[in-house]
Amino acid sequence: MINAELGDVKTVEEFHESIKTQQEWAHGEHYCAMHDAILRYWTEGECKDYLELGTHQGGTASQAMLLPGVENIQLIDIDMSRYRKFLAPLAIRHCAKNKINLKVKEMDSRELPATARCDMLVIDSVHNPTFMQQELAMHGHNVRKYIIAHDTFRIMGNVNTGLFECLQDFANTRGWKVLENNKNNVGYTVLGK
Repeated sequence: MINAELGDVKTVEEFHESIKTQQEWAHGEHYCAMHDAILRYWTEGECKDYLELGTHQGGTASQAMLLPGVENIQLIDIDMSRYRKFLAPLAIRHCAKNKINLKVKEMDSRELPATARCDMLVIDSVHNPTFMQQELAMHGHNVRKYIIAHDTFRIMGNVNTGLFECLQDFANTRGWKVLENNKNNVGYTVLGK
């Protein structure tokens, strides 16, 4: 994934528009289709609490800050330096103004204490099925409504990452359903209860 140039943006809204435009220019149409899915399921499910594993620069995190009725956002990444570079100051102001409880943790998502309940879990961290299995084992039982994962179709040409199969197995063994398996560009998958 590219590192977008975002030094001129002044608001979370501008950040979100700019990063989506730059990512889709670099990676192709529908690369950010997951953003629309996040908004759609968030709204349908009347969600309030958001947890994201794998923040990078904060493209989906900026989407979360703009969700209707969002109360709590928790962002986890092993390296938050790209997030801090552009989005962090905008996010702090935006969340304070909109009374959103924002927690940012720089750590391995598999080591995060599994205590926080959330309505929606978004996974875009390490694109490896074993890693994802560990994340789901640690956090899946705390998710009330939706799990959405990016890059579940194919990345790096024709290489199947196995992430969809990992999510499908989790759904089949834990009482979840695959609500959507989008195969445009790198794809995304949505699980629901």
